[in-house]
Amino acid sequence: MKILPIIIPCCLLICCDQQQDKPNKSTPNPSVSTQPVQPAKNTPSLLTAPEELLVEVDHEAKFTFNPPENNSVITFGNYISQRPNNWFWVIPKTLVVTCNYVLPSSTTSDPALITITQFENKDSESIDKSIARWKDLFRSDGGGPITATKQLLTIADREATQVAMIGEYMGAGSGWRLQGHMLLVTILRDETHTTYLKVIGPQETITRQRDAINEFLLSTSWVEPKVEEE
Repeated sequence: MKILPIIIPCCLLICCDQQQDKPNKSTPNPSVSTQPVQPAKNTPSLLTAPEELLVEVDHEAKFTFNPPENNSVITFGNYISQRPNNWFWVIPKTLVVTCNYVLPSSTTSDPALITITQFENKDSESIDKSIARWKDLFRSDGGGPITATKQLLTIADREATQVAMIGEYMGAGSGWRLQGHMLLVTILRDETHTTYLKVIGPQETITRQRDAINEFLLSTSWVEPKVEEE
C-alpha cells in the first residue's frame, strides 16, 4: 500500500512530460501570391477628361511652343509689332492661341494678359455676337448687365474695332467673381483671317499699360506672305 502513493505522482509526471514533448501543430498560412498587383488604370475617357488634359496630350504629341527667336517683336500670322519692354512671353495653354504675353502689374494689382487668336474669316463670328458672348462673362459692380463700348482704329492700314467693358469678371458657371476687371479686345480683319487681340486683367493694370498697348497696336505692320516657287 505504501507503493501506491509513490506510483501515482510518477504517472502524473510522465504524462506531463509527454504532453510537453508533443510538437504544436502549426496552422498553415494561406498562400500568398508573389505576382505584383497592377494598379487599376484611371484614364479618363474623351467624354469626361478635362479640356486642359486633352489639350496637354495633343500639345505634347504634336506641337512644341518655343519662345520667339526675336524677343524684340511680336509676330502673329502676317503681322509684326514691337514688343513693349516690360511684356514677357508665356507659353500658350491651348492650341487655339497664337501667342500671349503677360502685362506686369503695379504693387497693388495683379498682372494682365494679352492673348492673340486668329481664325479664318469663314470660321469667325460677327462682332456683335462676340460682344454678346463676352458680356455674359461680366456683370456691373451692382450686379446688373454690363455695358460695352466700341471704337474704330486703323491698324496696319486696315480698319479695326476695339471693344472694352469693365465690371465683375465671372468664371465658368459664375463660380467666382473678380471685381474691377477689364476686357479690352481689338478685332482686326484682313482678306483671309480675323485676329483677336484680347487683354484681360485688373482695370488698374490695364490702365497703367494703356500707352504700351496703344504703341503695340500702332506699330503693327503687315508682312507680305512669301510665295513658294514651284
